[in-house]
Order: sequence, then structure tokens, then C-alpha cells
Amino acid sequence: MHSMISYWLKYYRHETGLTQQQVADRLKIERSTYTYYETGKTKPDINTLIKIAKVFNINYTQLLEGIEEELEAAVADIHSGGPTDEDSLKYRTHATTKYEVELLFLVRNLTPKQRKEVMSLAKKLISENETGK
Repeated sequence: MHSMISYWLKYYRHETGLTQQQVADRLKIERSTYTYYETGKTKPDINTLIKIAKVFNINYTQLLEGIEEELEAAVADIHSGGPTDEDSLKYRTHATTKYEVELLFLVRNLTPKQRKEVMSLAKKLISENETGK
């Protein structure tokens, strides 16, 4: 299950051009342990987050961006008796949905030319929706 922390770990690793193995080596942990952090199977403790942030040359708080909304959603799920389906209640209180985060991550990995093409297509689709085509 992906979390905001796992999203940011993958995002910053890609931004720095490192492999999972390279990050794991710098942290002196097994690659599989780091992979679990990135896939959300496990979450790193605060000391590990600080070490990871140093590898990425960022402030550790950047790895926690969006965590408040994630925690609020989890609390809302508990109080509501649990989600009716995986995405409905869990992501409803987030500023962005899981789909939007995944889309953003994909777009960030495109070339500038590809990004322009995606933007152009998105604007065209919105325009068609508004005109009823």
C-alpha cells in the first residue's frame, strides 16, 4: 500500500538519479529493506528518514509532505467504520487523489516535449467535454 512517504522516496530517488541499490548502499541497509519503504510495505523510522533525506540532499520534512492528510484520512476511516472501497474514503480528504499523485509522478518522468504533448491532449479533452463533443 503506497503512502505519501513511499511516494516521496521514489520521487526524490528518481530526481537524484539513484537506483534503489545505491540508496540502500549509502544507508548501509539491504536493497529489499529500502524497496519495502518505497512500496509502502514498511515505513522507515524517523532516524532512517533523516538519513534518507541526507542521501537525497533534502530536509527530512520534505519526505513527510502530505502525511497530515494521510493521517486524517486514516482517522476518518476508523471513525466511519472503514472504507467501502479502497479509494473512496481513504483519499477523499486528501488534497490530491491517489490517481492524481500517480499521474503527477508519471508526468514528472516525461521529457519537456512529452509534457507539452500531454498538456495539449488534456486541454483538448477538457475542451471537448465542455462543448459536449
